[in-house]
Amino acid sequence: MKFCPHCGHPIVPTAKFCPACGHALPASQAQAAQPAGDRAQDHRQTANNQTTSAQGQASPRRRESLYDNATAKLNHYTGENGAVKVNLSALFSEVPKHHSKSEAESIFIAGTDTTTPSLDQISGDWAKPWLFSRILLGFLLAFIALLFMLVGMQNGNAIPGLILVGAFAVPFSGLVFFFEANAFKDISLFEVVKIFFIGGIFALIATLVLYQLVSFSQTSQMTGMLTLGDSLSIGVVEELGKLLITAYFIDRLNVQHILDGLLIGAAVGAGFAAFETAGYIYGAGNQLVEVAILRGWSAIGGHLVWAAIAGGAIMVVKRTKPFKASNLLDTRFLVFFVLAILLHAAWDWDIGLIDPYLKLIFLIVIAWIIVFVLMNAGLKEIEHLQQRHVE
Repeated sequence: MKFCPHCGHPIVPTAKFCPACGHALPASQAQAAQPAGDRAQDHRQTANNQTTSAQGQASPRRRESLYDNATAKLNHYTGENGAVKVNLSALFSEVPKHHSKSEAESIFIAGTDTTTPSLDQISGDWAKPWLFSRILLGFLLAFIALLFMLVGMQNGNAIPGLILVGAFAVPFSGLVFFFEANAFKDISLFEVVKIFFIGGIFALIATLVLYQLVSFSQTSQMTGMLTLGDSLSIGVVEELGKLLITAYFIDRLNVQHILDGLLIGAAVGAGFAAFETAGYIYGAGNQLVEVAILRGWSAIGGHLVWAAIAGGAIMVVKRTKPFKASNLLDTRFLVFFVLAILLHAAWDWDIGLIDPYLKLIFLIVIAWIIVFVLMNAGLKEIEHLQQRHVE
């Protein structure tokens, strides 16, 4: 007979809990009275359970560790430390909620002399954008209506509208997301739209000029399949073209924050994407609708975010100082800019071994992780500025 070490009540040797006080008994006390064979069986069962549990948890832990290590290394180049955690459910928590017209108008009037908040009024918490989703929904409804006119009613006059809506829907909606996420609210919608149109068009022109300096492989000329070298050439040329225009607007507006750089870059990239996609849809012939849909949904992770990464990276180096060309040679900038080029190159490269849609989704996820690292640095910047202001 054994006794409970907690209350002294008599217990049977194999008991795991005291029948009087419910106290959990030491494992050794319960196992001591077990036959050796039973104890061995228990050990085997425990080992099996631990192995099964480890196998089930190893993969998620490895993924989490890979994510933490990657974001921590990128975060280091922004001047911050540690992995970047993003709660997507919280980030988009305002999307399904009802919002009034006045709430939307208050977002659109941000960035003027009377609506730009002071430093102590700015929150360093993650924004919860929602207006972009309403704009995207409006574009989708318009696209469906125009598609019905074209296919269901055989009205060819719907084609120009279909091209316009299909090309602008995702890039412009994504741009509004960056506009909402800019906690400083120091760039007006007027400036953003101006950069979208003028910056996007001039980025295309700059790219066409730069294309005169490169040549493509015979393989691509004969088969239309881009080699890795061709894809890298496209990535360098187009990202450099957008970078030049993004840097111009950053210098002209004399912005001073990472979130501003992300917004200006997104505006240039969104305009570039919209006008480029319109041209591709126009030249698609009978594949017009298919091209519009493919390039439409995938635009969420293309030129819009690649240029945003470059814009944010410029501000990581520039901060409050005047822009200098030497900023573009800083390692902190080059790390992010090279990543944007590689993402672009991988996007265009005809790998063949990977399903093209899975490849696009994977690249979109990677691009947004980089954007979130820069956004996190932008929010940390608010905290640093407020601390220095108090001191």
